[in-house]
Amino acid sequence: MAKRRTSGIQRRERASQEALTRRLDQRSGPALPDWRLLAIGGVLVVGVVIVILVLILGSGSNPDAGAIQPNDGQTHVSQGADCRHPANANVQAECGGANPYSSLPATSGPHWPPSAVANWGVYSTPQPETQLIHNLEHGGIVIWYDPERVGASDLDTLTQYVNSQVASGISGRFKFILSPWGGQDALPAPIVVTAWRYLLELDAADTSAIDEFTRAHYARSPEPNGGPGPPGT
Repeated sequence: MAKRRTSGIQRRERASQEALTRRLDQRSGPALPDWRLLAIGGVLVVGVVIVILVLILGSGSNPDAGAIQPNDGQTHVSQGADCRHPANANVQAECGGANPYSSLPATSGPHWPPSAVANWGVYSTPQPETQLIHNLEHGGIVIWYDPERVGASDLDTLTQYVNSQVASGISGRFKFILSPWGGQDALPAPIVVTAWRYLLELDAADTSAIDEFTRAHYARSPEPNGGPGPPGT
């Protein structure tokens, strides 16, 4: 009789265990077929590929950021020196060669000393290229234009743009110069926007492009905190 009672108890325990297992299986739900797992994995892979393609295609270079130029150095030369076309052997030696600039206009290279940095603003007469390189070194933007290829409307647009930037003072991007080009060699485009080691050629006064160029390069130079300050300070 004792054996029969033990067997009954064991049968009840097995039945209880089986019932518990069935309840757990019902809660966890049926297992996904293999093809559904493969489909979900495929969707995830496709999603990752799409994200990668978007990042690659969306990270293309911005044409309005201009073209980088070689670093021609930061040598100081005598005030008044023209290193684009040195007047004599002494000036040529001071500038480091007959033409030490890799681009036209220059975006780096020998330039006038700190005492001769130009004031920011609009100029109606050509400013010395060798002088304004120092303004680039101080983080500014210099816009050169060919007066024979830029009409009155575009010149007015550039003038208003630079005046508004300069007027923003220290609370904005005020380091701008607009000057007609007076060099012996012709500009490569009617309008050329320059920053330290960067150059953007424009056929018209596209202020949106100048804005993009400025955002990329303003105050990104060897001496971004250099003066002068805004007019009136």
